[in-house]
Amino acid sequence: MNKLTLFTLAMVVYYIVVVVLVSKLVIIPIMKLMLFIFFLGAGLIFARKMRKRL
Repeated sequence: MNKLTLFTLAMVVYYIVVVVLVSKLVIIPIMKLMLFIFFLGAGLIFARKMRKRL
C-alpha cells in the first residue's frame, strides 16, 4: 500500500465516522423534537374532542 491509498482510506474512514457522529447528534434531537410536536398536536386535538363531549 502506497501513501496515497493509505491517505485516501484514512480520509474515507474519518469521513464516515464524522458523518455517523454528526447524524447521531443531529437526527436524535430532531426525532425527539418531532415526537414532542406530534404528541403535543395529538394531545391538543384529543383535548378539543373531549371538551366538545363535555
